[in-house]
Amino acid sequence: MSAPVPPPLPGAAPSPRSGAQGFVTVLAWITLALAAVGLAYGALQMAMAGLVSSPAYLQLFEPAGPMPPLMRWLLTHYFEIGLAEAIASLLLAWLGWGLLKRREWARLAFIAYLALGTLLTYGSLWYVPAMTEASLAMQPGLGGAGGALPPELAGLKTAALVFSVIVALVFTALHGAIIWKLCTAPVRAQFGSASTTRSR
Repeated sequence: MSAPVPPPLPGAAPSPRSGAQGFVTVLAWITLALAAVGLAYGALQMAMAGLVSSPAYLQLFEPAGPMPPLMRWLLTHYFEIGLAEAIASLLLAWLGWGLLKRREWARLAFIAYLALGTLLTYGSLWYVPAMTEASLAMQPGLGGAGGALPPELAGLKTAALVFSVIVALVFTALHGAIIWKLCTAPVRAQFGSASTTRSR
């Protein structure tokens, strides 16, 4: 059993161990909070799927013209999308619990989770223009001949794509900083110490 760490002297800088411990604890609780929000949102989507995917609800958009295929697919698969959101949130909650308990597998899995999430963010950029055009086309009076957008609104697709790229870059920097912090020696030492303590 290791001896308790003495409190820092007044005016002394905090030790790397205490700073790393606080980082992991805060990260774990934030992860659990985000997982709870995602789980609630996924459950809400599944609860509303019967209404959103019903033919009566889809007919409400007919006055604006034919519904774009992408928008129709999203609405008719509302339950499956909510289920995927709930499953991903449960996985995130499991990783958050593992970080809180200083499990080494949770540290490695969380790094992989962030890396995969970053790749998926860039992979989703391809449908941003199509989603923007579909959303605008469903607004009464905005569609031009043949359902095309008028020239004055065509630039919104580019603006939405640029904004999405900026958001993706911000998340890349954030995820990269977290991954780097999880790979530093003071943080890795916490998980190694926890594994050693459980094996005794």
